[in-house]
Amino acid sequence: MNLPSDAGWAASVERIGAHYDALVDRYGHDARACDYGRAESQRIKFAVLAQAIPLEGKRVLDVGCGFADFADYLAGIAPNVEYAGVDISPAMIGAARRLHPHLNLRELDILTDEPGGPFDLVTANGIFYLLGEEAEMRMQRLIARMFALCREAVAFTSLSAWAGDREAGEFYADPVRILDFCRTLTPYIRLRHDYLPHDFAVYLYRQRSAFEVSA
Repeated sequence: MNLPSDAGWAASVERIGAHYDALVDRYGHDARACDYGRAESQRIKFAVLAQAIPLEGKRVLDVGCGFADFADYLAGIAPNVEYAGVDISPAMIGAARRLHPHLNLRELDILTDEPGGPFDLVTANGIFYLLGEEAEMRMQRLIARMFALCREAVAFTSLSAWAGDREAGEFYADPVRILDFCRTLTPYIRLRHDYLPHDFAVYLYRQRSAFEVSA
């Protein structure tokens, strides 16, 4: 899948990383440093991502891992998950490593670097809302890259254009347009718009069998 080039991507990575660095400096290990208004919203999204496939014994790559709190959530429901996390914020990764010294955590941009692998499930929890003027194209590039890195499935969440009210300066993706793009990658797709009023999730599967098992 060939997508348009993005000459401003490096500057966007620096801008987004600096945004989260500042939040970590302000709040420390707190859901607010991940731009969540409530810790409960974060936990609800963790639950949605974790429902994409049966996770026992699987390798999971968490893109935009923040403090790697998702690893703690997964440990509570599937202790044999092998978790790896990447993030573009140096402060986030530094804090995550202090909190989880045993985990595989790296400061890394998946569009320009190799995160290793293979991974059964690749996840991203709300990483798209600060992507700027080329947000939809950049979101597509990230989804396509995530799908290329997975063996079984991708699961991601995003702010939804169907939301009744929106924060200025944030990108709210149109679920229909995103599904249309995802269909260029795989016919096995599931949309979730039932867990938070401003948010949606998409699961993409490589095989029909995985799609059926998750139903």
